[in-house]
Amino acid sequence: MSRLTDAPLEMLNISEDMSRSSNKLHTVYVRLMFLRIGEIDTLNEKYTAQASIEARWAVDIDKILPDLSSEDQTRLISGKSVSPLTKYPQTNWVPQLYIENALGDLKEQIRYTAKKSKVDNQIYVCEHRDIKGLFWEKLELHHFPSDTQELSISIASMFYNDRVLLVPDPQHASGVNLEAFVDQQEWKLYAYVNSIQRFVDEFDFHSAARDDDEDSNTNEDRKRPIVTVTCHVARQSQYFYWNGYCLIFFIMLISFTIFCVPIHQMANRIQSGCTLLLTSITFRWTVNRSLPTISYLTSLDKYGILGIVYLVIHVIWHAVIGTLLFENEPSFVAKPGMTLVKIDRLAFFISLGIFVITHIALILWLYFVPLKHRREMEKKHKELKSVKVGKMRNTNVQSGVGKKYVISTHERIPLN
Repeated sequence: MSRLTDAPLEMLNISEDMSRSSNKLHTVYVRLMFLRIGEIDTLNEKYTAQASIEARWAVDIDKILPDLSSEDQTRLISGKSVSPLTKYPQTNWVPQLYIENALGDLKEQIRYTAKKSKVDNQIYVCEHRDIKGLFWEKLELHHFPSDTQELSISIASMFYNDRVLLVPDPQHASGVNLEAFVDQQEWKLYAYVNSIQRFVDEFDFHSAARDDDEDSNTNEDRKRPIVTVTCHVARQSQYFYWNGYCLIFFIMLISFTIFCVPIHQMANRIQSGCTLLLTSITFRWTVNRSLPTISYLTSLDKYGILGIVYLVIHVIWHAVIGTLLFENEPSFVAKPGMTLVKIDRLAFFISLGIFVITHIALILWLYFVPLKHRREMEKKHKELKSVKVGKMRNTNVQSGVGKKYVISTHERIPLN
């Protein structure tokens, strides 16, 4: 009979402990390892990935020791890791993490471990979450095909920032496994990984439903904490250079050969120019099929439109110079030394000069703007490789999956 009466009291004590624990502010340290990055779908702005998330927070040793065996207690006090903690999420507080930019249902495996930190000698419970699935990512295509994209996973909590504060782990860096990258033919994966702490304003339905104005006012400033871990990839743009820029360049270059046709053959000039114009327009629509529908122009779009503008100006010029010859020359035959022939040659050299200057400016812009970020990633990538090689030479450590070429940059976005 005493067992029956003691069970509800025990459950009541557990619920009271959990409620008191949930009311105070918990700092949760988060790190993420990109174990495998799959196909990057530019058209639909999503990618597949497999990652491991570790979220740890400090706990009182009195709350965790009763659930452990004597052997595990000894291991925990001596600084060794204890796993798995199967009963911990049922009887204790957890941060209730979720992935903000996940698409559909993720495949998840969650387990809990505990370990005593060597830095502050506190007991930390760590939630290990292995995830696999689709993730949404907004792709910035202003510099396509010389673009560098960020692939991120955002970890958020069901609690607001008055209960949970998510912070990038300062002791354990986030990273990416460079060996398990599926889309290597189209992208290059860099070793640089950064973690950003941010807060998102969300409408609190629970506080809005209350009648107490004072409670509602206290909840207005609550924000949802999020830690975003980002890796970087650069598009392998050689294909688009040869099949995009190069072909448009050749079409524009061929349009200058039309000036070799005598100006009295205006029909042949206009016909050749219109053929090149239609070819350029058709080619541009073919290239756009591989890109999502966006409200701005990419660098390849701008170059293609520039080529169309060149062709249109050339066709208009051929029509104008032919019309002037028809009106001023009764025989409608252009002869060397005529004023109109000299004007046509001058227009050729002016157009060719503008063409050369435009492409020099384009090459300089391509080097100093789109490729600048790629050079920065290459520099950080090489620095990480040298750091990794130096560590392997100086210390004999066992490297596991996802511990290669790791860097962590922590940034914080203030509440206000």
